[in-house]
Amino acid sequence: MPRPSKIEVSAINLRIPADKPRNYSDLIKRIFDKRVAVKVYGDSFVAITQYNAKSGLGVFSKYSEIDIDGDWFDIEDFGPADPEKVDEVSIPETLRPNFSAFYFELDDESHVLSFESYSESKGLSARSVERYFKEALSDDAIIEEFGWVEADVVKSYGEVERIINLPNLKELRIVIRRPNPDDLSGDFAARIEERLREQNGEEYEEVTRSKDTDGLKPNERTKKLAIVGAENGEVSGKSIVNGVQVPHTTKEKPEKIVDTYNKEEVDTRTMFRKLAGRMIESIKQRRAST
Repeated sequence: MPRPSKIEVSAINLRIPADKPRNYSDLIKRIFDKRVAVKVYGDSFVAITQYNAKSGLGVFSKYSEIDIDGDWFDIEDFGPADPEKVDEVSIPETLRPNFSAFYFELDDESHVLSFESYSESKGLSARSVERYFKEALSDDAIIEEFGWVEADVVKSYGEVERIINLPNLKELRIVIRRPNPDDLSGDFAARIEERLREQNGEEYEEVTRSKDTDGLKPNERTKKLAIVGAENGEVSGKSIVNGVQVPHTTKEKPEKIVDTYNKEEVDTRTMFRKLAGRMIESIKQRRAST
């Protein structure tokens, strides 16, 4: 029996300013048409190489840029490569190594883009996708048409709840970059968007501290605000553990849906779309709770 294949899905929350047409499919199409490739880490680059506006399905391609003219290592001789051997190397200028592809799917209504963060034994980190969008969205032509579009990894709701419920919580910090509340979002996201728009602001931050021995006891308002922060910014805190102040943050904790499947029974794209659907439903349920 074949070993089950693992797939992991994360998500990016995109927000076009209220004074621009909020057509997220057009936004992704514009980025795709511009053939934008962004350096996300080390020698790794990411680009959107396929996108179907009708289905919302597309592909992120990840590859490496290497210095062909640099020094080479010979693993057989276990030392610097002989220049004559190097001269025999011939790689077309248009080719790049270490290629891997990852499906993504845009849900235009919720303005959330779900993507494979692990599939076929290869990974595409949520942080890399966030870096890709922040760079691609800073293009002058994109800004002119769509304004300053925000893009944040949807952080782990479980991690947000863990931080909020920490014993001896001494500080809770919630950062919310301009949200775009949809029809299912509660009042908090809409209020914050309106408040920022009225004051020409881009970011809302709320910090609560306690000197009490028992620490903070976040109320329902704060808990709902933290859920908004999970999608539009980040949540962090400080607690006392064994007499020592310990920091906690959602910054490197993306929301994930993980599953396994048998490739002989279902193909990767079908499995991805199933998990992407679960991701969107989970996000919509959280929004409805705020």
